[in-house]
Amino acid sequence: MAHDTIEIYVRDLSADDVVPWLREVFHDVARDDDALVLTYEGTYEGETVPVQIAERVEGGPYTSVWFNAPTMPWNTAQACAREAHEGLGKEVLCFLSDPKRPWTMLRVTDDGDEYIDKGEVEL
Repeated sequence: MAHDTIEIYVRDLSADDVVPWLREVFHDVARDDDALVLTYEGTYEGETVPVQIAERVEGGPYTSVWFNAPTMPWNTAQACAREAHEGLGKEVLCFLSDPKRPWTMLRVTDDGDEYIDKGEVEL
């Protein structure tokens, strides 16, 4: 079982552009028009996975893609970030969920993976 939430940040990604990738990862992806924020729901192993999307999350070039379910295709945000980079062809960031390094992020690009401090990027 994965974490209950995973959040990744994808550079220069519109909300519309993330939907085809979500359809590769989940079954029955549909927009939840009743949600207060832009939300899609998909199915993974028979469970509903809500996905909230927020463009330019901190006024920077990154779109937040936040998965909120106990059962997901990835066990870590890092695995999700790597798969998102592969599927979307964009730079992807995520936090490590390491209490010893709370502000350290993984950056996944065509050049590979690197660890950066949150202070180095404006999401």
